[in-house]
Amino acid sequence: MATMETPGATDDKVSPLSIKMDELIDEMGKTGRFQILVFILLCFNYCPLVFNHVIMAFFGARITQTCHAVGNISVYIHNSTNKTVIGQESGQCDTKLFLDDGVNLTLDCKPGQWTYDTDGRETTIGTEWDLVCDDDSLRSLATTVYFCGVMLGGLLFGYLSDRFGRRPIMLVTLYAPVVIGLGIHFVPSYTWFVCLRFVEGIFLQGLQISTYVLVAEMFVPAYRPLAGAILECFWGASVIAIAAIAYLVRDWRYIQLAISIPSGLALFYICVMPESLRWMIMRGRLADAEKYVSRVTTFNRKDFPKESWASVRSLVEAKGASPKQQYTLFDLLKTPQMRKRSILLFYIWFAVAVGYYGLTFKITSLAGNKYLNFFIGGCVEMLAYIIGIYVMMKIKRRVAVISFALLAAVTCIIAGALPSGETDSGVDLTLISTGFAIVGRFAVGGLFSLIFLYTSEVYPTVIRNIGMGTCAFWTRVGGVIAPQINRLGEQTSEAAPIIVFGVMTVIVAVATFFLPETHKKKLPNTIQEVEGADEITSSSVIEETKM
Repeated sequence: MATMETPGATDDKVSPLSIKMDELIDEMGKTGRFQILVFILLCFNYCPLVFNHVIMAFFGARITQTCHAVGNISVYIHNSTNKTVIGQESGQCDTKLFLDDGVNLTLDCKPGQWTYDTDGRETTIGTEWDLVCDDDSLRSLATTVYFCGVMLGGLLFGYLSDRFGRRPIMLVTLYAPVVIGLGIHFVPSYTWFVCLRFVEGIFLQGLQISTYVLVAEMFVPAYRPLAGAILECFWGASVIAIAAIAYLVRDWRYIQLAISIPSGLALFYICVMPESLRWMIMRGRLADAEKYVSRVTTFNRKDFPKESWASVRSLVEAKGASPKQQYTLFDLLKTPQMRKRSILLFYIWFAVAVGYYGLTFKITSLAGNKYLNFFIGGCVEMLAYIIGIYVMMKIKRRVAVISFALLAAVTCIIAGALPSGETDSGVDLTLISTGFAIVGRFAVGGLFSLIFLYTSEVYPTVIRNIGMGTCAFWTRVGGVIAPQINRLGEQTSEAAPIIVFGVMTVIVAVATFFLPETHKKKLPNTIQEVEGADEITSSSVIEETKM
């Protein structure tokens, strides 16, 4: 079992309350049975989240269609001459008629006149509501509307979670999508589908933020990297799982049931899921916090940490901690250090999201079986998250983020710069370019997992959820922008989008250099701590671990 050494000299910039809270959590059993059980349950929250975030890859998948506008008919020309149709040619959006006098007519398809190239079981929102030809853009619009809901949810539930607690918001946002998901299964029209997906996006982003913050606040600094990396592995595993679910079920309405109903099995979370100890202490709810400490130590078969708890209580009472103090997203920009950190983090999240979704869209559009392509994409993510476990435990945060950003930048720029076709020696440069793009996809996936943990450590406890929610908002903006950058290739060069992704991640590396190092450091609790820390990046001393 790893034990923490006494903080280094520069840790005097961290408040005594922050140090004592970590000591209290340590004595409660930092990786005891209670913490492990709760952590595993929180990890499973990522399954419905990921399923709904990526499911439009199958719900909105393009399926080749054929137009059958007419059968064997005769037509009247404007001069009342009856002409016989001697042949016809069905296209994707219209049918051409060949008349007996050599005149050709073209008839546009109407709803119900398309047939789709499926195996008889596969259905999508496109095949059900004929979202093809002039209505083809409605498929991508459904995804855009969903992520607009996600953006709103990040801001809304970030604030509500900091005000009312992590636990109640997590429970509400876990169970509400079950009801909404069942409603989506029965929707009679595209309009209802889009509206319910928008509302579902709001709740699911609240689930992501509250879950991640609960995990971050549960552990001492030495174990946060491992916890964050394992949580991201559940993201990757869920991406792989949805490929299997979609392949086995095929019908979009029953896929919707398959990704919605399982969350209903988590009703027992109401009885076992605790509130964040850090949040209760910072809100002055000392009686509830003491009951929590007693519950955890009893479950972990440890003695109640009387001295540590007395120290925490006295520090909170001395500071006059009050539950009446409220924070908003404007507090992210009021003070110099918070403003600098927030602006840099907003860009980092935006740029990483653009690269993540942009490369994901490109890889899944490659020729071949879409289920297999999606599965491979999930495996690449999973590999990045597994490697991220070691990276987060052993490497400083800024070094790790900058390294992944530079790897993504270099591979993307090379992938875009390589010409297509074969060389004189027969080397297929297109395949090499695809290989670099896949490595870039790996690097961006790892970068995505790192910034979640890094951001949760940079923001203080009192506005951590607001900060995470606001950053998540910029992630969803990136998700909306990424397809438009990909469209840039249709009007200029196919290399343009991936080069743009590379340049944006170069700037991520530069921006990260101006953020503080947080590896194995005490979590800041207040804005005053952040402002007093000033340039932590130039003087931080990393705590060592011993086996």
